[in-house]
Amino acid sequence: MEWLQPLVLWIIAAVALIYFGLGLFNVDWKLRIRILAALAIGAALIAGLGRPLVAPADPLGPVSMFTGEISASDAVILILLGFAAGILANIACYPLGGVLAPFAAPAGTAVLALTGGSMRVLLLYNKDFQARSHLYGFLRWEMLFWLVVCAAGLLGSILVSRLIKTKTIVIDGASPQTASSKWTNGLIGIVVTALVVYFALGIFAQDLRQMDPKLGSVIGLPGKGQVAFGVFVTVGLAAFLIKYLIRAGYLWAILGSMALYFVMFSKNAGSDTLQYLSSKWPVDFVQHSIFAITPLQFVSFAFLGALTGFWIAIRTAQKPESEVE
Repeated sequence: MEWLQPLVLWIIAAVALIYFGLGLFNVDWKLRIRILAALAIGAALIAGLGRPLVAPADPLGPVSMFTGEISASDAVILILLGFAAGILANIACYPLGGVLAPFAAPAGTAVLALTGGSMRVLLLYNKDFQARSHLYGFLRWEMLFWLVVCAAGLLGSILVSRLIKTKTIVIDGASPQTASSKWTNGLIGIVVTALVVYFALGIFAQDLRQMDPKLGSVIGLPGKGQVAFGVFVTVGLAAFLIKYLIRAGYLWAILGSMALYFVMFSKNAGSDTLQYLSSKWPVDFVQHSIFAITPLQFVSFAFLGALTGFWIAIRTAQKPESEVE
């Protein structure tokens, strides 16, 4: 039972950080309790009940479908747990359930990411060029699975909101817009998010940087905590900018970040750059920070960051009432 002590301490620290951190934004204590409830429900269902289904055989390994240890039935159950997290969080956080419940599912997957291993373990088992190409080619598609888990929570929340009339989050902007302007702003939001994440992620999520005569420089693999911070902050920043400046909702920030992940992993698989990197540098170095991030890590903290940046933009603009219905 010795493993319980660090886990309990970690939970206490996380709760205290979130509770008092929200106080910096003048969030009243009742709302802070509701937010913690939504996060706790997601963590309990997805990380608590779901971890035995997806835990890797290697205790140091990350939670990933690449290892083949997550069966089709396990994947379906995890999606259902995400759906249930959205439903229960909405009910528990009434009347603001529709606003807060979308945080539940990504909070659960985030706990899975933080309690699992990192990309380094996967790279250690796939050192040569062909193996690493296969790894990156697979992980780009795995990203879609974890996105479905988080989206299932959002779907569950929307379903409950329509049944019991809780306040719901408006995804596409504050004031009424024409259909063409919504799509135009959304597409601009996708591009802006991809650019912000591409350039800022290398700043917020990196380790030791070494010079390379061909690539210019390579980056050491960042730790799990820095990955979580980097993805959360960069996607949150992008979501804030596109909401505050062009009224694009958080969904566009999510799509933009996922598109970037998919495209970069697709280009990296089988590339000359990866071949050079595999032959000249150990697995502890990559050409861009995004290649050190597992799909579970990226989706979880990008989803949470997009939601957070979206609401900070609303708070900054001082138009909270226009965002709920």
